[in-house]
Amino acid sequence: MSFLLSEQRDKDFQGYWRRYEEYIESVRDRMPPGAMKLALSAEWYDFRCHHCPHDAWLQEFKISEGATASGQKRGNSAGLKLLGAYHDGLLLLHYPRLMSFNIQASALNGGLGDWRYDEFRLSTNENLLHEIEWASGARWLIEADDIEFQWQPFEAEPA
Repeated sequence: MSFLLSEQRDKDFQGYWRRYEEYIESVRDRMPPGAMKLALSAEWYDFRCHHCPHDAWLQEFKISEGATASGQKRGNSAGLKLLGAYHDGLLLLHYPRLMSFNIQASALNGGLGDWRYDEFRLSTNENLLHEIEWASGARWLIEADDIEFQWQPFEAEPA
């Protein structure tokens, strides 16, 4: 069930946020800490905030798989690098342990376009689900143990 994506916003603009807040409160004790911090952050969803992902542009999506020794169980992690909507910094997202991902993009002639909306939920396995909707119509569903976020502002030009 989604709460904050365009379908929900278009159907019931007034109620979508209240239902998401109720959902987040209901999973507060089970949501991974990094995801919970972002889900509760008013700035994450404030389109005027420079480190809000809305309208950001994808620069890189990277999946890494590794093991440090032969025979060791391999694991996956993922990272996203986004140019902020105001083009004054980078949003860096890291999913330390990736369980699954699903990328649906039927046409990418002009790229993914802007990051539109996203939300955090729990999967049936109690992992983080991060669903992202792009302006091109692409949708990503990432299942991971948690998410780490870093805002990296660009250095100001000397006067």
